Amino acid sequence: MNNKRKLTTLAKVLIAAVLVIAVVCVQFLLLPRLGFGTNKEMAFFSAERSVSYDFDSGAAFHSNDSRSYYFATRDSMRYMSSASDQPVWRYPFAFTNPWLAARGDYVAIGEESGGRVIYVFDQNGLLFQVSMEHTILSFWVNDTGFLSVVAEYEGGYGIYVFNQHRATQENPLFHWDFYHDLIAPTHVEVSRDGTYLAIARLDLSFTPKTSVQFRYMNQWDAWGTQGGLFATEDFPNQIVTALRFMNDNRLIVATTSNITCFQLGPGHTVSRRMWEIELENQKTNIEFYNGSHFAYAAGSRLPMVAGEGDPVGTVRIFGINGVQTGMFELGRRVTHLRMGHNHVIVGGERGFNAVTLRGAPIWEHTTLYDTRDVLFLDNINTILVAGSNQAEVFVRRRVREKAADNLGGVGTVDYVE
Repeated sequence: MNNKRKLTTLAKVLIAAVLVIAVVCVQFLLLPRLGFGTNKEMAFFSAERSVSYDFDSGAAFHSNDSRSYYFATRDSMRYMSSASDQPVWRYPFAFTNPWLAARGDYVAIGEESGGRVIYVFDQNGLLFQVSMEHTILSFWVNDTGFLSVVAEYEGGYGIYVFNQHRATQENPLFHWDFYHDLIAPTHVEVSRDGTYLAIARLDLSFTPKTSVQFRYMNQWDAWGTQGGLFATEDFPNQIVTALRFMNDNRLIVATTSNITCFQLGPGHTVSRRMWEIELENQKTNIEFYNGSHFAYAAGSRLPMVAGEGDPVGTVRIFGINGVQTGMFELGRRVTHLRMGHNHVIVGGERGFNAVTLRGAPIWEHTTLYDTRDVLFLDNINTILVAGSNQAEVFVRRRVREKAADNLGGVGTVDYVE
């Protein structure tokens, strides 16, 4: 009986070995001869979808983890789908030097400086238009469609906030004027729920410093305060480079030497500084994503800093709690930083890398020409690459190598979905 069991076991082992050998033979001998090839790697291939524009058209692009994207030039805004070369919709206008401010599903466009009108769009088309009596110095749009504007007066400034329901200079959601020769507003940020307003003001009276004012947007919350102002934070010898409201009304203040998070809560106070990151390098880029993460790229080492600093081209990624989730070293100066689909695109010169929020590399792509922008579309394997006069959709697919034919021809490279 034992011998019979041993023979049965041996037979099973032999049959399994024969099946393995058969699979290997089919994979490496038969399939190449039939032209199927074997999967080698992943690579980007043109989806044969593109838009063209003049070199000096001021072309700019934005996508919010979507198959579709905004495409702006000085004469129109277009909403494009990666599945077609024709726009879903197009809205004409005329700008000399257009500036695009984009966040989430909203984009705003106006003159880079000296304009009097701003158009705000969502994926359905024009949402609202703002016309100003005074010169527009700068503007921003937030994740929920609030437009903040700094207008320049003679000897002072006016700060306005609009939305689609209140979009005239005579009836804004918020308006505050101040006059000073040596203090100028540099950034304005509205919370997602429209409750809070943060205003960064650069003071050049003595040594450069920035103060960030926290204000209530509406008069009901502002009751008992001085014009809605309920707190001010000073940043001596620093210049604010970015303001961003994240989830849970947390405000990120990025300056030339640190990144600080404030928690805004009920009552006429800023709850507290949640955390602070002291920088050892200059930031060449900073990017925020989905109210939950941000990333910045290291440039040259800051003077008078005790630490050694990061190598130029290092990208650090953080969560809203200020804890680093990942790091990636590009090995050269970062000129391009984008976030989407819980990933980061890091670029320098003509080379681009996609990495996870933990810094793990996913793919690398090299362009044959200088680029204005590279951004994710509906997934991390579909990207829009914008060059000097054309933007093209590329899709990452699996590469296979076809075997040479029986006449001795050279093998070719193809792809499969």
